[in-house]
Amino acid sequence: MLIACSRNPGQQSPLQFGNTQHSLGAHWAGEHLLLEFPFLNNSGKSTVITRIQTQCGCINPRVIVAGENRSLPAEVAANESGFIEIDFNTAGFKGTKKTGAEIFFDDDPQSVALDVSVFLNNWFRQQPARILFPESDGLSEQRINVNFTGQEPFTFVEVLSVSPPLQVELPVNALPALSQNITLVLPAQTKQGSQTATFSLRSDHDNFHVVSIVRYSTKPPIFVEPNGKLLLGQVPMAVASFAAVDLGANSGSIEVLKAEIEGIEQTIVRVQELEDGKRFRLQLSITPPSKPGAFSGELIIDLIHHFDGKKVPVTRKIQIFGVTPTTH
Repeated sequence: MLIACSRNPGQQSPLQFGNTQHSLGAHWAGEHLLLEFPFLNNSGKSTVITRIQTQCGCINPRVIVAGENRSLPAEVAANESGFIEIDFNTAGFKGTKKTGAEIFFDDDPQSVALDVSVFLNNWFRQQPARILFPESDGLSEQRINVNFTGQEPFTFVEVLSVSPPLQVELPVNALPALSQNITLVLPAQTKQGSQTATFSLRSDHDNFHVVSIVRYSTKPPIFVEPNGKLLLGQVPMAVASFAAVDLGANSGSIEVLKAEIEGIEQTIVRVQELEDGKRFRLQLSITPPSKPGAFSGELIIDLIHHFDGKKVPVTRKIQIFGVTPTTH
């Protein structure tokens, strides 16, 4: 029997859903689950589904009417029936997972909520369960081996995604087995602080995926913040904009020889010492060009690193990006 849902008593949805909740029981994490929410338009007039808002990127909803996928906004004629089809990708979750979608209409301020719940068991077991690189000075590459055990023989066939600068090395010509090893590589880097990265792998077993989190921390001898890029965003043309760059030494001390910006004509760089030989702040004054559009430059910092009785020349470069608005 079709009933209205997500409404106050006496209120009716333009589409009457027979069921607005799916409890899927237990499944393996990594399965693609396909489910349907049937509906009937018995409002006596045509209605339009304007948008579907999902609770997470793990579900992909579609409007199916008369056996065809209707793109949004999707019109449903009076007395026409169909269903909301949801493709639920469970990769990366475990335990109880609740999600869903909200259906919005053109002629009704209220929406209909479709809810999904499932209990997900790990098809893959990961060792170590928590991937943590030792704190590094960032001067050399680090490598960690991670083992995955499946419920049946498998191989990993593709790296679906990986957060830079992390790299994933899959075994070459691996044969299906209950256990597979991969190698995570963290290249040398100068970015300071604790970071989190993720990677996702696809296996040959029903395309099951695994999603893992990696944590690492770097404390380089010399740090620069921001590291590598300085984004000014949108700034007014031909008017000075201001920004700051911090640099310092975790070991020894530094001596700033020169700091200048290349590629942008009107700039000023002032060096402010915050802590004797240990921490500095570069105060930047940047006047964008007098024409609209994107512009860029490069902050070049030349310094001497003093440590263990040595004097080592060091250069750090930071790309600067900005854009001036187009006026009409």
